[in-house]
Amino acid sequence: MRRVLIVVDMQNDFVDERGALNSPAARKIVPFIRQQIERALQAGDEIVFTLDTHFEDDPEFTKFPPHCLTGSWGQKLIPELQELLGDQVADQVHWVEKNRYSAFFQTDLEEYLGLAQGSNRKAVDEVELVGVCTNICCYFTAEELANRDIPTKVYAQGVASFDQDAHVFALGQMQSVLGVEVI
Repeated sequence: MRRVLIVVDMQNDFVDERGALNSPAARKIVPFIRQQIERALQAGDEIVFTLDTHFEDDPEFTKFPPHCLTGSWGQKLIPELQELLGDQVADQVHWVEKNRYSAFFQTDLEEYLGLAQGSNRKAVDEVELVGVCTNICCYFTAEELANRDIPTKVYAQGVASFDQDAHVFALGQMQSVLGVEVI
């Protein structure tokens, strides 16, 4: 069975206190996400790390302050997770730089998961999802997985948002509308 853990946007700008769009809720989920990464690596599962990535003139900056500028400190994966990724697990890790809410939009994620027509990869059987923000990038990535009929689990203690009401609402929508298993 091919299982992939998708770790959404656990980057300095969203997690570190000095980050442009940081939140205490994002920092609280770091230990749980570390445990999930360690478990997945030990089980031989694959991990996809999405990295929100923008240029200085990105249209998203009309909605949110500038963040995750390509090549910047803010765009980097937080050190607490990066330190788990030595050469010995490099073949289990895939990086997806994205500049929209969905990790599928104009990226290679569909191909990597074996879901693209003509893909040479075995199709993923199950996806587990953690990261930030529950109601934005996690939600829209879960929605894309649901549209592809991929069984998806979201760990409630492994996702967070700067907006607690939106976090709760998004988890409910994932479960009731998208058919995601929220555990």
